[in-house]
Amino acid sequence: MGFWQIATSTQFYLYGKRHFTSSGWETHQASYAKPDLLETALDLAGRVYIVTGSNSGIGKEIAQFLATKGATVYMLCRSKERAESARADIVAKAGGNAEGRVHVLLADCSLETDVRRVWDDFCEHSVAQSGNPTHVRLDGLVCNAGALANEKTMTSEGIELTFASHLLFGTYLLGSLAMPVLEATEGSRLIVVSSGGMYNTAFPKWENATSTGTEKYDGQFAYAYAKRGQVLLCEQWSELHPKVKVVSCHPGWTSTPAVEEAYGSSKSYLEPMRNTWQGAEGIVWLCVADASKIEGGAFYLDREPQVKHMGGAFFTEGTITKNSPGEVADMMRLLEDWANGRRDTATRVAAAPLTAMASPIELPKFMGTWYVIANIPTFFDRGTTHNIEQYTLDEGGKMVHVDFTYRKASGKPALLQQRAEVVNEACTQWAISPKLGVFLPLRIAYLVADCAEDYSTTIIGVPDKSYVWIMARTPTVDQATYDALMAKARSFGYDTSKILRVAQD
Repeated sequence: MGFWQIATSTQFYLYGKRHFTSSGWETHQASYAKPDLLETALDLAGRVYIVTGSNSGIGKEIAQFLATKGATVYMLCRSKERAESARADIVAKAGGNAEGRVHVLLADCSLETDVRRVWDDFCEHSVAQSGNPTHVRLDGLVCNAGALANEKTMTSEGIELTFASHLLFGTYLLGSLAMPVLEATEGSRLIVVSSGGMYNTAFPKWENATSTGTEKYDGQFAYAYAKRGQVLLCEQWSELHPKVKVVSCHPGWTSTPAVEEAYGSSKSYLEPMRNTWQGAEGIVWLCVADASKIEGGAFYLDREPQVKHMGGAFFTEGTITKNSPGEVADMMRLLEDWANGRRDTATRVAAAPLTAMASPIELPKFMGTWYVIANIPTFFDRGTTHNIEQYTLDEGGKMVHVDFTYRKASGKPALLQQRAEVVNEACTQWAISPKLGVFLPLRIAYLVADCAEDYSTTIIGVPDKSYVWIMARTPTVDQATYDALMAKARSFGYDTSKILRVAQD
């Protein structure tokens, strides 16, 4: 462990002793606005929440409060026996008509098949409850479930347990499935229970995050990697989905069965630990506070946004725990791939055989403005409009500057600057990466799969066929041209059922 890693971990511990303990909570709680929102006569009737990992600890406290205030609560748990026992306890304490409002959903959040099935179960139950075949409501999703394994443990689907439960499926896949319903529900929020452990690290190389590389497994760092990934994911989702308040949060050092199992006698270093209500109440506040009072993308502790880095000298942000925009984009792309069955893309993209054009590209002719007519969208493309790529060749003739402009769901224009190195003689294979002041190592293989003789249309893809962009020199093309381009994309092996039209002026 290097000097700065030791310094970062030390600062995290000292900061935690001040803020994450029960005494830290008491200090923070003293400054809450009065009257305390959670102590008022809140009426959550009609609101619907899913809380994962809600059969004990923090999750149970959250579900208990919401049910007591009249909300419909879905407890997403792995164990039927423990879930039903917790549900009975919650219903008894909530009273009233809670029996008909508290429901159990059974799933293991570390398994893709379970997460997909349980989302369908929720939608079917929601429709049955409302009596409206087109109505599914979700006011809040709390991603709280997860596991911390001291020994490397693989799921039945071949994914490391901590990464799968906390980040890949328990947050990314479940959140992705829920997002359209959340966006359709006014005032909704997606709350991800992260941890102060993320202060120890940046999000690492993918093979380290997924425990597929040669690095020796460290359960504490596997947990910290996943928790840092959750914070980064919430930042990105908050930008992509402004209708939903997406936040990450920290419950502090709370005494729960999961902490007991993971830390054993070592938990004495975290004392005085919070009780479960002290750990949960800040998360409960995020569930019920007016959306205007919540800062999207923030990392919360006890109702207040916190710093996300403290790895520099004297608790300053520093750089050791920060990720570049390119690294975050890679994480988002690979989460999308791995959550959707494309789990070998991280290793095979660069080595995949190419199906490039027979004729070489004349780069000067290829430069200029290209309008994206249709695509299989990546993380950056999804939900955007007016996508335009501007190519400029540098003086050396082998480096292309790529300015990608687009409009977000909010209507705001945005710019992503990249540059690509042309790596074959035919000029059909490029290595593209974000432009961040220095040229980064190859991240994405970029393939010119087709180009019209007059350079009026082109098809750009990636070797594993997971993404494709159909572009033209004009904002629109006639139907015959579009159909011909789709047919070519299909012949190259791209799944045209996933191709979406992109709105242009």
